[in-house]
Amino acid sequence: MGGKFYRTTEWIWRLAYVNLLWLLTTALGLFFLGVIPATVAMLTVFRKWLMGDTEISIFKTYIGSLKKDFLKVNILGIIFAVLGYILFFNYHYLGVIEGVQHTVMSIGWYTGLFVYVITLLYIFPVYVHFDLKLMQYIKTAFIVGVVNPLAILSLIISIALTVYILYVIPGIIPFFGPSLVGFLIMWAAYLSFNRIDRKKEKIEMANAGNSEEN
Repeated sequence: MGGKFYRTTEWIWRLAYVNLLWLLTTALGLFFLGVIPATVAMLTVFRKWLMGDTEISIFKTYIGSLKKDFLKVNILGIIFAVLGYILFFNYHYLGVIEGVQHTVMSIGWYTGLFVYVITLLYIFPVYVHFDLKLMQYIKTAFIVGVVNPLAILSLIISIALTVYILYVIPGIIPFFGPSLVGFLIMWAAYLSFNRIDRKKEKIEMANAGNSEEN
């Protein structure tokens, strides 16, 4: 019991420490330039933990990712900010049109919102897990989300519950707010990545077996 208590408190401290680093680096970047690199650095640490490398230096791993990915991830952030603004503008535009045009625009808007949300949930986990070209991250994030609908549903429910807990107990937000949400996202994404890898292995094994038979 003493060992379990120690491990629990250790993980609580780790999440709080990462959360503190996220808050500090986001503030130093004046939020707009700091929030995306800080989020990617946080997810980089979580990915290491999920892969079993729990003894890493949190500070070195975090700062290393922050320095390496600052410009590239801010470009991704700008892309998603622009796409989000377009969706926001079109939403208000729907309020001033009627008839067939409104129906067609509504279908397009809801489709765009679906693609945007799915891609946004996975874009930064995909970024820290794969080494791709800039636009390939967006395509891969959407594909990973679409082929794992149960993971997306579980992730949305988990985030909603976490946000509700943070709403009920706002005092823990400075200690665990972003880190809890970030860990849930990285955990769900990592499970999705592993599930896709297993499917690929099964397909490759089946193809190999068919080749031997032929």
